[in-house]
Amino acid sequence: MEIIDAHHHFWDPSRGDYSWMPQDNKILNRKYDLEDLAKDSRSIDLCKTVLVQAAATNAETEYMLNIAENSDLVSGVVGWVNFEDPNQLKQLKTFAKNPKFVGVRPMIQDIPDENWVLNKDFDIFFKNIIDLDLSFDALGFPIHLDNFYIIASKYPSLRFVIDHLMKPKICNNDQKEFDHWKNVMSKFSNLDNVYCKFSGMVTEASKNWTEDDLKPYINEILRIFTDKKILWGSDWPVCNLRTDYIGWFNTAQNLTNNLSLDQKQNIFYENAIKFYKLKI
Repeated sequence: MEIIDAHHHFWDPSRGDYSWMPQDNKILNRKYDLEDLAKDSRSIDLCKTVLVQAAATNAETEYMLNIAENSDLVSGVVGWVNFEDPNQLKQLKTFAKNPKFVGVRPMIQDIPDENWVLNKDFDIFFKNIIDLDLSFDALGFPIHLDNFYIIASKYPSLRFVIDHLMKPKICNNDQKEFDHWKNVMSKFSNLDNVYCKFSGMVTEASKNWTEDDLKPYINEILRIFTDKKILWGSDWPVCNLRTDYIGWFNTAQNLTNNLSLDQKQNIFYENAIKFYKLKI
């Protein structure tokens, strides 16, 4: 089966704009590029990918677009612009002229104000994202879900995807937290414009995670979004903190073994094309 990875990163720490990156982490704090991805994914039929920003700078988006322009593998780039600067609308429109620029992602999980996304001054950005036929990646934690629901409801024409299941605390195995996450996520089933990324799970689990730890969460997103609105992503190289590229891919395959081939084709291939409007 051909695979599209709907969420991965490349980075070069020497560029100096990955403020979140632990300097003493030998797994994360190193350069990752196309050669590394090709090596780590060589045992599967990875045909296209979506490269997602990992730094809150325009330089990061330019860095990714340069890689994409010189790679047949990278089919789309989800970049960053500063929503707090109205002058960045011009930058957004410039990025949108590149056929591989498919969407934007503010790093909301790193913003102290949990209500940041509700700023009314951002309305012009959301409207331009829609007008430019781009998408919005929602990066955050369960505490942000209610606000994301407000945004996704307010802009029904906005192609909106929840990154990493909104990072529930799988490691805690806390029933109250699971129920909150499940109940708020369930509200999104009523919104046709909202998708969910089947990614980032192992890094929210404990170091000794098992597939059984992940099953309740994938079962819920299958119930809420169905195979029609779920996109598989590796979240590589972040996933290397708990496994490796193929380890997570095999786990994702196992967790969806009860689906038909057509349903798995949607999750691991078709939905990425549909959501991001990739030119394959």
